Amino acid sequence: MEEASNFDLVCIAGDLLDMFRSETRIEQSGEIARLIRKLADLVPVAICSGNHDNAGRIVSHDRASVYEWFIELGTHRNVITDGSTRKLENLIVTTVPYHRSRQEKSIWLDRGSTIRRQTGMPWIILHHVPAKSGTGVSGEELEASELLAAYRPDYFVSGHNHAFPYESGQSWNQKLGQVSLLVPGQLLEAPIPNYITLDSESGDPSWHTASETWIPEDGLSDHLVLKLAKRLINCTQLLLVEVYCHYSRSHKPDAHQHFKSKSPSLRQFGT
Repeated sequence: MEEASNFDLVCIAGDLLDMFRSETRIEQSGEIARLIRKLADLVPVAICSGNHDNAGRIVSHDRASVYEWFIELGTHRNVITDGSTRKLENLIVTTVPYHRSRQEKSIWLDRGSTIRRQTGMPWIILHHVPAKSGTGVSGEELEASELLAAYRPDYFVSGHNHAFPYESGQSWNQKLGQVSLLVPGQLLEAPIPNYITLDSESGDPSWHTASETWIPEDGLSDHLVLKLAKRLINCTQLLLVEVYCHYSRSHKPDAHQHFKSKSPSLRQFGT
């Protein structure tokens, strides 16, 4: 938490729950909401839902439907909650819910597109599933690719696939047309979680990871992130387990490995 003031925005691209083995998801949502509010007291936080975040009731929200615990979380003035588009001082942020149809997702995406056209400001989209191109791509990844191509934000930030930046032909930072696709991946057995920082002045992203090669999970399920979380020191680090992009003016925190692309372009790690 002590470094929160160094950032303009913290983005969390889904899968906030299933970090605690014994509690139900609705119980977990209360604890996660408390931690996010605590962080949001210090810095704006943007979140989108992932496939592990279906907890409690789905209620009507802004011409679509969102899980109620996200709506309640959005009552904090510094939380850009699931299913939102907000214009900040120098950035447009759109958070796209996971459990929604493409038509419903377009409600918030159309709004972000309109604001960018009117203001010319950079636009960042949080969408849990990353876009993926190539032969054999289908389902959620294909839909993500189609949304990216249709709306063409400046940044498309995703999570979901732990191994994504380590796969052959993929990277934590890919240039798809004029869009920067940012996917930090995750290493469940690593001493630190993967995350990305993005300098708001230069537009340069940086990847922070304990390893530039994939560490197999050997069948571990996502809830075993708890094993990693227990080794972390404070709430800031705990939240970084699922933090997928920091938007920062100049601060670049230390990490075990730090890879920077001075102009966003394809860099490949792993095999």
